[in-house]
Amino acid sequence: MKLDGFVWKLVNVYGPAHDDRKSEFIEEIQTLVQSSDLPILLGGDFNLVRKIEEKSSGNVDLYMMDAFNEMINVTELREIQRTGSRFTWSNKQTPPIKCVLDRVLVSNSWEDKYNLTSVLTAPRLGFDHNPLIVDTGVIVPTQQCYFRFSSHWLNQDGFREWVINKWPIRYKFDILDHWHILSGKLRRAIKGWGQNLDSYQRRAKQDLMSIIDLLDEWSDSRDLSLAEWEERYTLDMSLQHILTDEEIQWQRRGGEKWLLQGDSNSNYFHKCANGRKRKMQVTMLEIDGQEEIDPNCLKDHITDYYKQLFGRAEVAQMHLDPDLWPVNQ
Repeated sequence: MKLDGFVWKLVNVYGPAHDDRKSEFIEEIQTLVQSSDLPILLGGDFNLVRKIEEKSSGNVDLYMMDAFNEMINVTELREIQRTGSRFTWSNKQTPPIKCVLDRVLVSNSWEDKYNLTSVLTAPRLGFDHNPLIVDTGVIVPTQQCYFRFSSHWLNQDGFREWVINKWPIRYKFDILDHWHILSGKLRRAIKGWGQNLDSYQRRAKQDLMSIIDLLDEWSDSRDLSLAEWEERYTLDMSLQHILTDEEIQWQRRGGEKWLLQGDSNSNYFHKCANGRKRKMQVTMLEIDGQEEIDPNCLKDHITDYYKQLFGRAEVAQMHLDPDLWPVNQ
């Protein structure tokens, strides 16, 4: 991590759904862990269970379950215990089959470094899997927040009309003086409006997630009715609108990173520049019907081509005869 310089390996896991490939998958994970010299964290969808209780129907493959547990014991991995929903996957039927397919495994050296790590099972929204949120317990310093216009405000009902009503009248005759006053008033007004919108969306998101969590908790202990499952899926769709606005905000922040670091002498700039260089690099040209790959020959050919294209124009050797017109004309 950047804060402490600790180097470790992150493995994003997506296990095969077909049973005939799971043994090979378990062997691949074991080889990967045993060959790693760095502390390692593996997280994702393993498509395997560790206990019969991890599947609501109780119908599990005992052989693959034992093989998975044996691999974890041999590699000395430890599973970070989760909080939140009991299951991490659902087939989204009515009623559904649920099981624990997603988990986080860490090596001993990784756990020694981040011994306060916790894993939260977030609500399942729009997908059949619950996201797993890993918190290492490290406090990250926050940065000062400045006003930035967010394009997702334009999607909010009544925003354009609200801006028109808040548009200040002409205070100064000079247009520059008027613009200074106008921009300051609008910035303060829109900043407050945006903070209120963000606060409302956070509360609405929290309320929706609380109800979804409650329904998921009920589904862990009893079978939900058809009406309760319909309510669960309707709340899921409502939450997607809020998440769409958040996605637009993150896209803007990604653009800000290029604006702030794109032209600076930083690793981010050099990576972008090297990527463009690799994309635009000429490795082969056809010259006089022959493929040429030698870098020196390519350089000479390209240089001569553009010298002829943009070089000095030839002077036309055309002149008029001095005696073409009579002297009296």
